[in-house]
Amino acid sequence: MIELVEIMKQKDDQPFIELLNRLRVAQHTQTDICTIQSRPVDVNDKNNYPFNELHVWAENKPVMDYNSRRLQEILMPLYVLQVVDQYPKNVSKHEIERVLSKGRSYTGGLDLEVSIKEGAHVMLTNNVDISDRLINGQLGTVARILVNEMTQKPTIVYIKFDDECAGNLVIDKSTDIFAIENKVVPIKPILAKIKLNPGKRSSPEIERLQFPLALAWACTIHKVQGLTLNKIVISFELYKQRSFNYGQTYVALSRATSLQGLYVLGKLEHKHVKADPRVIEEYERLRNTSLLKQNSNFQVQEDDPIIP
Repeated sequence: MIELVEIMKQKDDQPFIELLNRLRVAQHTQTDICTIQSRPVDVNDKNNYPFNELHVWAENKPVMDYNSRRLQEILMPLYVLQVVDQYPKNVSKHEIERVLSKGRSYTGGLDLEVSIKEGAHVMLTNNVDISDRLINGQLGTVARILVNEMTQKPTIVYIKFDDECAGNLVIDKSTDIFAIENKVVPIKPILAKIKLNPGKRSSPEIERLQFPLALAWACTIHKVQGLTLNKIVISFELYKQRSFNYGQTYVALSRATSLQGLYVLGKLEHKHVKADPRVIEEYERLRNTSLLKQNSNFQVQEDDPIIP
């Protein structure tokens, strides 16, 4: 087992690292809460509000509402990317609906439909090509939507990714003039196989063909895990959810590389920061193991003969 002890994401903001370490195990102070609350933003302040930075909520509804509003603001043609599903034989409609109703996490990252326009901010929802950094969660902007003249359905969505290294291999190998000249990545529908019974190797499968994209002016805390962002807007407003789940607040705040890149909506309270007791127990175990190793090394050195 390898223990990682150096934090790189916030390496240029040591006080923020220390604050996050306390939040991670719910040992935060009132000063920590006040520090986070020192970064408020007001949506009515049109001149200073960070509209173009990624917004994060704990729940799906405010995310969907915000993405819909931002999409409506774009004065470009609207396209709806429709899924194509192929169902296995001899499986009831009820069973198929049970699986497909679970959402993107259970359907290969592919939604039933995606409303999109040129200029929309989007996110990849599937690991299209890990070696080319076309990974689940990669953010970008729609540069162009290529439409089949006969069917009037989109066939390619060109994305300008925020990560300049994402999709470079695709572009280098491409014969697509628009992709080459504009340094954009052509994204096409991909095929996902969805098991009706994930625990069984021989389970019947639904085949789903869809663009691996979702609107991403906003997303849930769950979806931002793994992201590193210089600027991020985090909302502590809850709607249906009574409280934040274990670790949710820490995950959201730790996406920012510094306190100065953090913008806060709503009010952070002590009760919003919770750590899973099992996580704290594991940290304690690791700490004790580390201390035992240090003591063991010290004992070996102490028993070594002194050479004059």
